[in-house]
Amino acid sequence: MSDRPADTMTPLANYLWWLLPEFLKKKDRADSLVARFCEVWGSTLEAARSTLVEIVPLQVVETATGAWLDQLARGRQIFRSDGESDESLRTRVLSAHEIKRKAGTIPGMENGLAAIGYGVEVEEPFHGTDIWSRFLVHVYTWDGLVADQGFFHSAVRLLKPAHTRALIEPHLLLATWDDWEFGAPPNDLDIGQLDDWQPTP
Repeated sequence: MSDRPADTMTPLANYLWWLLPEFLKKKDRADSLVARFCEVWGSTLEAARSTLVEIVPLQVVETATGAWLDQLARGRQIFRSDGESDESLRTRVLSAHEIKRKAGTIPGMENGLAAIGYGVEVEEPFHGTDIWSRFLVHVYTWDGLVADQGFFHSAVRLLKPAHTRALIEPHLLLATWDDWEFGAPPNDLDIGQLDDWQPTP
């Protein structure tokens, strides 16, 4: 708890009265014109303090919600997808710096994908050959928070070295990896073409 009178005295009119020099407090507070000014200014300052207390959490990614979080995301060139939750968007916004800072290296890819909830291992099985620029992304775990699989592929494209191409190989059950349900007809988009190299932009 703070020891500053402004934090411990409520309402703020009491604090303003306390600040006054003694010669302005010669009259009884109930009869003082200066005390009335303190009441008016104090109520205005109380309203301002309440507004600040409400606004500050909305200006920070960790606590912002709704349209406030969308604004902070746009500042990092990230946009909410249809139906995306605040928690998913927050995770992507917080990971944006990590993804952009460490792009282009295998540890950077693994750390960047971990930041959005994917446990992966990246390997270059053809390093030293004429197709060395291809690498393999093994997906072993997923926390389920960033639910749009497209964001995973987008992160891989951002993290990979510019001259390389990626093959993504999930080691998760399809029902876990995406929205496919057991017994439903196969969907090429969900299953993916794991034997083909993924095209790069």
